[in-house]
Amino acid sequence: MISRRSRTVSAAAALFTAVALGVPAAAQAAAPAPPAGSGATPAAAPTVTPVGAGTAGSAAAVTLPTGDRVVVGTGANPGVAVDSGSGGSDAFANFTVGGDRYVVPSEAAPYAGRQLGLSLFDVTKLAAAAPDAAAHIPVQLQFAAGVTPTAPAGVTLTSVSGQNATGYLTPGSGKAFAQALRDSIKADLAAGKPAGTGALFGGLTSMAALGTSAPVQPHYPLHILQLNTLDGTGAPSNTLVILIDTDNVRVFDGQVASYQGIAKVAVPAGNYAAISIDFIYNDQAGTVRTNFVSEDGITVPATGPVPPATIDERTATSPITFTTQKPSTEVAGTVQIIRVDPNGVAGGLGTLTGPGDSVYVSPEAKPATGALNYSVDWVGQSPATAASPYRYNLGVIADQISANQSYAPTDSSLATLHHTFSLDPAFGTNLPSVGSGFVDPYGYGLTMLPATGGSATEYVTGGLDWLTQAALPAVPNSSPTGPPAFALLGDDARTLTAGQSVTRNWGQAPIAPNFGQHTAGPNLFNCQACVGAGNLNVTLGMLGDSNRDTSGLDFGAAGSSQLYWNGTLVSSDTNHFGYTLQNIPAGPATVRTVFDFDRSATGISQSTKTHTDVTIPYSGQSDPRLALPSTVPCVPAEAAGTPAAPCQILPALTLNYQLNGLDNRDTSHSPVQTLLLSVGHVSYGGYGSHAAIDSAKVSVSYDNGATWKDVPTYGFAGTYAAYWANPKAGSPVELRVTATDRLGGSITQTVTNPYTVGVTS
Repeated sequence: MISRRSRTVSAAAALFTAVALGVPAAAQAAAPAPPAGSGATPAAAPTVTPVGAGTAGSAAAVTLPTGDRVVVGTGANPGVAVDSGSGGSDAFANFTVGGDRYVVPSEAAPYAGRQLGLSLFDVTKLAAAAPDAAAHIPVQLQFAAGVTPTAPAGVTLTSVSGQNATGYLTPGSGKAFAQALRDSIKADLAAGKPAGTGALFGGLTSMAALGTSAPVQPHYPLHILQLNTLDGTGAPSNTLVILIDTDNVRVFDGQVASYQGIAKVAVPAGNYAAISIDFIYNDQAGTVRTNFVSEDGITVPATGPVPPATIDERTATSPITFTTQKPSTEVAGTVQIIRVDPNGVAGGLGTLTGPGDSVYVSPEAKPATGALNYSVDWVGQSPATAASPYRYNLGVIADQISANQSYAPTDSSLATLHHTFSLDPAFGTNLPSVGSGFVDPYGYGLTMLPATGGSATEYVTGGLDWLTQAALPAVPNSSPTGPPAFALLGDDARTLTAGQSVTRNWGQAPIAPNFGQHTAGPNLFNCQACVGAGNLNVTLGMLGDSNRDTSGLDFGAAGSSQLYWNGTLVSSDTNHFGYTLQNIPAGPATVRTVFDFDRSATGISQSTKTHTDVTIPYSGQSDPRLALPSTVPCVPAEAAGTPAAPCQILPALTLNYQLNGLDNRDTSHSPVQTLLLSVGHVSYGGYGSHAAIDSAKVSVSYDNGATWKDVPTYGFAGTYAAYWANPKAGSPVELRVTATDRLGGSITQTVTNPYTVGVTS
């Protein structure tokens, strides 16, 4: 599904590397090299292959041509987050075709698949090609015969040859491009034409991501199917359609763009479902209504004529409405229609809407073949006059689309989430954003809204699995020429029951990387240290806080990383947060990873730099006590193309810090600082290593790491207390923790300026 924060954002960053080891084996690791002089032949050195941010196991951030920043999560059905504030688009269509995820802003929808190639909105390939969300967006353009190539608003041309040109957009120029699209829509509407009917930019016939080639055709006999699309008045429409083979989604699952009411597509014989979305605009090209039509039972015979199919928006007669017990006004929402074939493979279409956008759907019965998954997430905000702001976050999941789409849940059927924040003083008065979304088998959607006053209360539907993401504020004026850097924190999905109340504080120092201890539900990175299907992964999130299951990323951070396999350096990289090792050799092995992250360029003052050195022993043996719950996606198995393969959790050590006495700006006013330190192993739903923790040592530095002092540390079995004297207000502090376990695993982590030293109270 698609997720969004209202004029801000959610999700994860563009830093990842995979390492392919050249000896195939199934879910096993390499034996250590024999000692020098033993006469044995050393094992072959592994082959290292760095991969981009769009690969399995990594989350990535990209910028669309409209300036909207999109973050793609991990897993087979990842969440997608949109920072609508960066580009200003007010609604989006979202779908997956051919394994790639597409996010199309509403102002681009009338042209998507025609003048605007879908490659512009393929966030999967955009992430792999340019993982830096601030990078240029290279494009190729074609113009009609006789038209002099002229750069559309927001585009800089770099070369022109006849009717062809190349150029680029930037995150900052995308807003101008989006406004130009809206101006074209306004011109069509003023002329009494459907949006997308007139010439675009005076003769642009094609604009696509640079290097785009023609899509590969299916290897089946093809037949021409004509789709007739009608708008809400019965007139021909320009509509985005997803066409799905309901017998076998793998045979055909594609996007079709109708023009003036007609689309023709070559497809194999079979049974199909069509799902269409049409954004309805006001005279300023703002989205005011979205029509969602699901048309099942389309047949393409193997012989003879193919009857046309009609997609009629007049069947979208059911408005989605929610009535809440406390006053609230809709501010955002997501709707998704998924068709599942008899093999369990799915395809579909989703939308994200904003304030003032009414969604109408066509009723659809439970299909006779396969299944239908229909989900709605509605977000309503309290009135501005409310003494304590709140929002409703209401979810619906169904196996059909009923004619009655009016919902009125009672408050007794809801759970309550209370969010508070501890924030770096450098953020000033800028607000964080936070929002929750429910998880279904096909992803999740969430809406993030500013936490006025540094806190937020959500009333969410009981009985569903909810996860939350929180975006930390940007430092004022930290990025004057482009979208501000931001950092994201996320928790794990968990079932919330009616009447349950949960309070969580986000951002309590230190903001340091960790593997974490998680529930048995999806999370930002899914399995962070696992082995499965002959592969192994180690993914250290860039950010964490005092909650054991928090993981996160900072889009403005830089860093370096190294991977050692049995003591040999096999990869050294910049700007990465994890590794996947493919086709690992058999036998026990030792994996060591070193990650250095520098966040100081974003203007923050706390947890500016971190250094984490982790050694993970792998036995090479199967252990049911380490089995990853099936509800958590296994990153290495997904990388192998076998996501259901058995998966085992590695015994990676993880740290949890509880710095006592900090205020809500992560500032200490005590002459003595105390720390409650927990040392354990990464786990999911309680599964994972429970090997004994042998030692923990805490050290501090007051001179930027030039000298270190070991401080009193007491405890055993993974729970320790330490204390040290705080220096004078405003002075630097560095914190270093080293811990070991009985298996030979270790972790050393250093955090620069983990908190602020304030005036002693």
